[in-house]
Amino acid sequence: QAAAGLQLSSCGDTLKTRIDLRTKPAIHPRDKSRVFWLTSDKETLRYTAKILGQEAKAEEVLGQYQQRIDELKKRLGNQLQQLEIAVIFYGEGIIYTISDRATLVPVVFNDIGLRYKFLSRGGNLEPPLSIEAMSDYDADILFIVNVAEKPSSFYFQHPIFRSLKAVKNNRAYIVEQETWSAQGMLGANKLLNDLFKYLPQGG
Repeated sequence: QAAAGLQLSSCGDTLKTRIDLRTKPAIHPRDKSRVFWLTSDKETLRYTAKILGQEAKAEEVLGQYQQRIDELKKRLGNQLQQLEIAVIFYGEGIIYTISDRATLVPVVFNDIGLRYKFLSRGGNLEPPLSIEAMSDYDADILFIVNVAEKPSSFYFQHPIFRSLKAVKNNRAYIVEQETWSAQGMLGANKLLNDLFKYLPQGG
Protein backbone atom coordinates (compact mmCIF):
# COMPACT_ATOMS: atom_id res chain seq x y z
CA GLN A 1 0.00 0.00 0.00
CA ALA A 2 1.35 3.41 -0.92
CA ALA A 3 1.29 6.11 1.71
CA ALA A 4 -0.11 9.53 0.95
CA GLY A 5 2.45 11.68 -0.75
CA LEU A 6 2.34 13.05 -4.26
CA GLN A 7 -0.92 14.36 -5.62
CA LEU A 8 -1.23 14.21 -9.39
CA SER A 9 -4.17 16.06 -10.83
CA SER A 10 -5.50 16.29 -14.35
CA CYS A 11 -8.09 18.64 -15.81
CA GLY A 12 -10.85 19.16 -13.28
CA ASP A 13 -9.08 16.81 -10.84
CA THR A 14 -10.67 13.93 -12.73
CA LEU A 15 -7.80 11.65 -11.82
CA LYS A 16 -5.84 11.69 -8.59
CA THR A 17 -3.21 9.20 -7.54
CA ARG A 18 -0.76 9.20 -4.66
CA ILE A 19 2.67 7.69 -4.17
CA ASP A 20 4.94 7.74 -1.16
CA LEU A 21 6.99 10.94 -0.97
CA ARG A 22 8.02 13.22 1.87
CA THR A 23 6.29 16.23 0.39
CA LYS A 24 2.94 16.78 -1.30
CA PRO A 25 3.50 18.89 -4.40
CA ALA A 26 0.64 19.17 -6.88
CA ILE A 27 1.84 18.46 -10.41
CA HIS A 28 -0.15 19.43 -13.47
CA PRO A 29 1.48 17.73 -16.48
CA ARG A 30 1.22 19.63 -19.73
CA ASP A 31 -0.14 16.59 -21.52
CA LYS A 32 -3.18 16.20 -19.26
CA SER A 33 -5.10 14.05 -21.71
CA ARG A 34 -2.29 11.51 -21.69
CA VAL A 35 -2.39 11.28 -17.90
CA PHE A 36 -6.15 10.70 -17.83
CA TRP A 37 -6.34 8.22 -20.69
CA LEU A 38 -3.36 6.05 -19.78
CA THR A 39 -4.28 2.40 -20.08
CA SER A 40 -4.08 1.71 -16.36
CA ASP A 41 -3.20 3.24 -13.03
CA LYS A 42 0.06 1.30 -13.11
CA GLU A 43 1.18 3.37 -16.06
CA THR A 44 -0.02 6.56 -14.35
CA LEU A 45 2.12 5.71 -11.34
CA ARG A 46 5.17 5.01 -13.49
CA TYR A 47 4.64 8.22 -15.45
CA THR A 48 4.41 10.27 -12.26
CA ALA A 49 7.34 8.54 -10.59
CA LYS A 50 9.55 9.21 -13.61
CA ILE A 51 8.84 12.94 -13.35
CA LEU A 52 10.01 12.94 -9.73
CA GLY A 53 12.82 10.41 -9.97
CA GLN A 54 10.94 7.88 -7.84
CA GLU A 55 10.94 4.95 -10.27
CA ALA A 56 12.28 2.49 -7.69
CA LYS A 57 9.51 3.32 -5.22
CA ALA A 58 6.88 3.00 -7.93
CA GLU A 59 8.15 -0.46 -8.88
CA GLU A 60 8.07 -1.47 -5.21
CA VAL A 61 4.42 -0.39 -4.94
CA LEU A 62 3.53 -2.17 -8.18
CA GLY A 63 5.37 -5.30 -7.05
CA GLN A 64 3.34 -5.41 -3.84
CA TYR A 65 0.15 -4.99 -5.87
CA GLN A 66 1.14 -7.84 -8.20
CA GLN A 67 1.87 -10.09 -5.22
CA ARG A 68 -1.68 -9.52 -3.98
CA ILE A 69 -3.08 -10.25 -7.44
CA ASP A 70 -1.12 -13.52 -7.59
CA GLU A 71 -2.26 -14.50 -4.09
CA LEU A 72 -5.92 -13.92 -4.95
CA LYS A 73 -5.59 -15.95 -8.16
CA LYS A 74 -4.05 -18.76 -6.10
CA ARG A 75 -6.92 -18.68 -3.59
CA LEU A 76 -9.51 -18.73 -6.35
CA GLY A 77 -7.92 -21.68 -8.11
CA ASN A 78 -10.33 -23.27 -10.58
CA GLN A 79 -13.04 -20.78 -9.60
CA LEU A 80 -11.19 -18.12 -11.58
CA GLN A 81 -12.21 -19.71 -14.89
CA GLN A 82 -15.74 -20.48 -13.73
CA LEU A 83 -16.91 -17.23 -12.17
CA GLU A 84 -18.63 -14.39 -13.98
CA ILE A 85 -18.89 -11.06 -12.16
CA ALA A 86 -21.35 -8.19 -12.50
CA VAL A 87 -21.15 -4.77 -10.87
CA ILE A 88 -24.18 -2.51 -10.42
CA PHE A 89 -24.01 1.01 -8.99
CA TYR A 90 -27.37 1.88 -7.42
CA GLY A 91 -28.00 5.57 -6.76
CA GLU A 92 -31.08 7.65 -6.17
CA GLY A 93 -32.88 7.70 -9.50
CA ILE A 94 -30.03 6.14 -11.50
CA ILE A 95 -28.52 2.71 -11.97
CA TYR A 96 -25.28 2.21 -13.87
CA THR A 97 -22.56 -0.35 -14.44
CA ILE A 98 -18.92 -0.46 -15.44
CA SER A 99 -17.76 -0.02 -19.01
CA ASP A 100 -14.75 -1.25 -20.91
CA ARG A 101 -13.14 2.19 -20.65
CA ALA A 102 -10.22 3.24 -18.46
CA THR A 103 -11.74 3.01 -14.99
CA LEU A 104 -10.13 1.16 -12.10
CA VAL A 105 -12.56 -1.74 -11.63
CA PRO A 106 -12.08 -3.35 -15.07
CA VAL A 107 -8.31 -2.78 -14.83
CA VAL A 108 -8.14 -4.78 -11.59
CA PHE A 109 -10.54 -7.43 -12.92
CA ASN A 110 -8.39 -7.83 -16.02
CA ASP A 111 -5.22 -8.12 -13.94
CA ILE A 112 -6.83 -10.97 -12.00
CA GLY A 113 -8.23 -12.60 -15.13
CA LEU A 114 -11.88 -12.35 -14.07
CA ARG A 115 -14.74 -12.58 -16.53
CA TYR A 116 -17.17 -9.71 -16.02
CA LYS A 117 -20.16 -8.08 -17.66
CA PHE A 118 -19.83 -4.55 -18.98
CA LEU A 119 -21.35 -2.11 -21.42
CA SER A 120 -19.37 -0.55 -24.24
CA ARG A 121 -20.87 2.92 -24.58
CA GLY A 122 -18.41 5.15 -26.40
CA GLY A 123 -17.27 7.98 -24.14
CA ASN A 124 -19.52 7.04 -21.22
CA LEU A 125 -17.37 5.66 -18.40
CA GLU A 126 -20.39 4.60 -16.34
CA PRO A 127 -23.19 3.55 -18.72
CA PRO A 128 -26.68 3.96 -17.21
CA LEU A 129 -29.08 1.04 -16.95
CA SER A 130 -32.82 0.77 -16.56
CA ILE A 131 -34.19 -1.30 -13.71
CA GLU A 132 -35.78 -3.53 -16.33
CA ALA A 133 -32.32 -4.36 -17.72
CA MET A 134 -31.08 -5.74 -14.41
CA SER A 135 -31.70 -9.31 -15.54
CA ASP A 136 -29.07 -8.80 -18.24
CA TYR A 137 -26.51 -8.42 -15.46
CA ASP A 138 -27.30 -11.64 -13.68
CA ALA A 139 -24.01 -13.39 -12.90
CA ASP A 140 -22.42 -15.85 -10.51
CA ILE A 141 -21.37 -12.98 -8.25
CA LEU A 142 -23.00 -9.56 -8.10
CA PHE A 143 -21.48 -6.53 -6.42
CA ILE A 144 -24.05 -3.85 -5.65
CA VAL A 145 -22.32 -0.53 -5.06
CA ASN A 146 -24.53 1.22 -2.53
CA VAL A 147 -24.40 4.78 -3.86
CA ALA A 148 -27.87 5.45 -2.45
CA GLU A 149 -26.78 4.24 1.02
CA LYS A 150 -29.78 1.97 1.34
CA PRO A 151 -29.99 -0.80 3.95
CA SER A 152 -29.16 -4.28 2.67
CA SER A 153 -32.79 -5.29 3.07
CA PHE A 154 -33.76 -2.79 0.37
CA TYR A 155 -31.82 -4.76 -2.23
CA PHE A 156 -32.45 -8.27 -1.02
CA GLN A 157 -36.20 -7.69 -0.72
CA HIS A 158 -36.54 -5.82 -4.02
CA PRO A 159 -38.43 -8.11 -6.45
CA ILE A 160 -36.03 -7.53 -9.35
CA PHE A 161 -32.90 -8.10 -7.26
CA ARG A 162 -34.48 -11.14 -5.61
CA SER A 163 -34.98 -12.71 -9.03
CA LEU A 164 -31.24 -12.69 -9.78
CA LYS A 165 -29.18 -15.87 -9.54
CA ALA A 166 -26.47 -14.25 -7.43
CA VAL A 167 -29.02 -13.10 -4.84
CA LYS A 168 -30.71 -16.51 -4.74
CA ASN A 169 -27.33 -18.18 -4.22
CA ASN A 170 -26.24 -15.71 -1.51
CA ARG A 171 -23.46 -14.39 -3.72
CA ALA A 172 -24.63 -10.80 -4.00
CA TYR A 173 -22.67 -8.34 -1.90
CA ILE A 174 -23.40 -4.75 -0.90
CA VAL A 175 -20.20 -2.71 -1.17
CA GLU A 176 -19.23 0.91 -0.56
CA GLN A 177 -19.03 3.56 -3.26
CA GLU A 178 -15.86 5.00 -1.69
CA THR A 179 -14.03 1.76 -2.47
CA TRP A 180 -15.52 0.95 -5.87
CA SER A 181 -15.16 4.49 -7.24
CA ALA A 182 -11.59 4.97 -5.99
CA GLN A 183 -8.59 5.55 -8.25
CA GLY A 184 -4.86 5.00 -8.14
CA MET A 185 -2.94 2.23 -6.40
CA LEU A 186 -4.56 3.05 -3.07
CA GLY A 187 -7.92 2.51 -4.74
CA ALA A 188 -6.72 -0.72 -6.33
CA ASN A 189 -5.68 -2.08 -2.96
CA LYS A 190 -9.00 -1.11 -1.37
CA LEU A 191 -10.79 -2.90 -4.18
CA LEU A 192 -8.60 -5.95 -3.69
CA ASN A 193 -9.56 -5.99 -0.01
CA ASP A 194 -13.19 -6.50 -1.02
CA LEU A 195 -12.29 -9.09 -3.66
CA PHE A 196 -10.26 -11.11 -1.13
CA LYS A 197 -13.22 -10.92 1.25
CA TYR A 198 -15.97 -11.94 -1.15
CA LEU A 199 -14.65 -13.83 -4.17
CA PRO A 200 -13.23 -17.08 -2.76
CA GLN A 201 -16.00 -19.62 -2.21
CA GLY A 202 -17.32 -19.28 1.30
CA GLY A 203 -15.94 -15.72 1.56
